[in-house]
Amino acid sequence: MKQKIKISVLFLIISVYSQAQYTVTSRHILEPDLNIEYVRNNAEFWIEHAYDPEYGGFFSNVDQYGNVTTTTPQRAGFGTTPYKRKSLIVQSRHGYGFTRAFMLTGDEKYLDYAKSALDFLFDHGWDKTNGGWYCFAKSDGTIDLTQNDLRDQNQKWGFQQHYALLGIVANYEATRGSKAEEFMKKGITSIYNNMWDSRTGYKGYYEYTKPDWTGKTNKGFTPTVDAITTNAELTYLITQQPEHKTRLMELTDNIVDHFIPQMENKSVMALYPEVFNSNWVVDLNASKNGSVGHFIKTAWCLGRAYLCDTTRTEYKEAASKILNQVWTWKNGDVSLWDHVSGGPFNAINILTGAWGTNGNLKDYWTLEQGFTGTMLNYYITKNDTYLQMADQSISFFMEHLRDSVNGEIFSDTYPDGTVVRRGIKGDDYKGSYHSIEIGYYAYLYSKLYYLNQPADLYYKFEPSSEEREITLTPIPIQDKRLKIKSVTLDDNDFHDFNADTRTLTLSPHQSGKFKVTFESVLPTPSGEERVFAENQVKVYPALVKENIQINGIQSNSLISITDLTGKVVHQQNNIETSLTVNAGDLAPGIYIVTVYQDSGIKSVHKIIKQ
Repeated sequence: MKQKIKISVLFLIISVYSQAQYTVTSRHILEPDLNIEYVRNNAEFWIEHAYDPEYGGFFSNVDQYGNVTTTTPQRAGFGTTPYKRKSLIVQSRHGYGFTRAFMLTGDEKYLDYAKSALDFLFDHGWDKTNGGWYCFAKSDGTIDLTQNDLRDQNQKWGFQQHYALLGIVANYEATRGSKAEEFMKKGITSIYNNMWDSRTGYKGYYEYTKPDWTGKTNKGFTPTVDAITTNAELTYLITQQPEHKTRLMELTDNIVDHFIPQMENKSVMALYPEVFNSNWVVDLNASKNGSVGHFIKTAWCLGRAYLCDTTRTEYKEAASKILNQVWTWKNGDVSLWDHVSGGPFNAINILTGAWGTNGNLKDYWTLEQGFTGTMLNYYITKNDTYLQMADQSISFFMEHLRDSVNGEIFSDTYPDGTVVRRGIKGDDYKGSYHSIEIGYYAYLYSKLYYLNQPADLYYKFEPSSEEREITLTPIPIQDKRLKIKSVTLDDNDFHDFNADTRTLTLSPHQSGKFKVTFESVLPTPSGEERVFAENQVKVYPALVKENIQINGIQSNSLISITDLTGKVVHQQNNIETSLTVNAGDLAPGIYIVTVYQDSGIKSVHKIIKQ
């Protein structure tokens, strides 16, 4: 009798927990239009404080109050320069930021500022002798080769060869401009021909070469993950050309083949090492200061590549492996995720598990990855933990990183966000890129991935002498689930488009400002269909000793088993209609089995491990 009462109480407890789903609190997710004004305010800061009306482009080093300085606060070995520097890396990042500001607001002046930044990059940043990009310039565009910091002027650094393309590709997406197209092709051809290692078994981008492209060395995070996020994914989405899809998948395969296995390296406490030699041999010592932002960004890139080819389920599984570690890993007082104030921490020493450089700070771009990487993977998996991570990250970012007095965002804060550690607004890397990107994707992801609401984007296409078909794919998503709902051209209805293929047909010389409304058509089963499908799923036995049997599921379903704290103890994708899970190693207690089916139906079941 006592045993029956005990089991009944346990089932009552399970019922309470299994009904609980995470409730989003951030207004920037629940009211996505707020992100438009946020982006506008950030763009205006840079126009007012960093734009150079004399030579064009934007100054790099901007203090907390918007003053342009000669200090280089993030450059090892450089306190000041005798001039106000213009990082060519930042010109591309402003090209990106102002392009996205136009796409969200429709204000064409932002395209003018994007053009100024990119024209400065085109005119001064391209190495006219060898091809490829320089990193830094003086105010007038003169390249200062005396500033030969590691990775910069006197060698080709993969970071800049990829990041130079960031603003160019985004601007081409919005304008189909001839100059953006020219330099997009030049930049991509350059990295394809000069930085790609095509050796069988060693494929991947090199990180460093000499100025003439000889002496190629190193592989790792920057030439792999950054390559995906700056150009590989978006180039494929825009062009749909098979060679660009091949490169995207090759880079993502490098993550799965080289980075993910290192998570099991016995010398690695958490994350993965980011530095490898040219033959993909890991350098643990060079990798010891591990970036949590890089780790989450890797999950973001894995998820995006998966949505470009949903047969590659290993990408989805690898992304979940990363995010599950971010959420659960702890070593004494050190963790990857802040379960008190919310959001990811900055860095740990991957070999000791201690805090890394500035480890427990909250960094602006790491928090951005904390939103983008988790929100996209929530869309893929429907794992509520990822939704919680996205909500916490953007909530912390918008509450503590925004400077409501001087504008734009701070660089980083102490863990609870109440004290700003670095308030600078711009340096050789920090411009409008990350601050605007989080607003851009918070708008699109919240609308199309989470709320299933229509989303508006603006484009201004250059005229052409020939008829054109332009396909628009602003985010990676299964083709049948993203459609064009309506289009206007200069505020008049435009009807020459294919909603299903998201293709606009422009007649010769036709141009202007297009407002395109996208809609997500995720499966929305009726109540009757949902009840039927949920009833088809059987999870048994209720009292488990060794195996859990799951029957009646759709193929390509996600099975997640969590304990009552929300910790994921087992997760896998299933391509069959039934599944047996070995539960022998689970500790006795209460567990929740959640089945996320590809049709959009979620069913929750409860078991007790004896």
